[in-house]
Amino acid sequence: MPRFDWQYGYQTNNRIVDLQHKYFLELMNRLHEELGANVDPIYQERLLDELLAYARFHFISEENILLKYLPRRFAHQQRLHEVLVQELQKKIASMKAGQTTAQEIVHFVVEWFFTHTVTEDVTDFLPLS
Repeated sequence: MPRFDWQYGYQTNNRIVDLQHKYFLELMNRLHEELGANVDPIYQERLLDELLAYARFHFISEENILLKYLPRRFAHQQRLHEVLVQELQKKIASMKAGQTTAQEIVHFVVEWFFTHTVTEDVTDFLPLS
């Protein structure tokens, strides 16, 4: 998997959301590098716990911004976020049970970024500019 760098097309034009998305992109890159190189299962689990905690934080933050500026988009985004967190939790539990690899989770997160963040978030937040 190539390293992902921030691009203009990822911008929502909301400073807070874009800053968080930039960090998420860096976290994706780190997960790919670290999970592929490090076989220590405790370290892998902690990286995935960090990912899950960050996703929850980011979603709450993003939803609060929507509630304030675009309340009509809040419920839609909240539903999507709930599904993404549940799916991530299942994948992490599956990895801990030895049924899924760390790299499969990385691929899920990459797909998530490019299908949710770049499409849903950019579409929802651009009206804020």
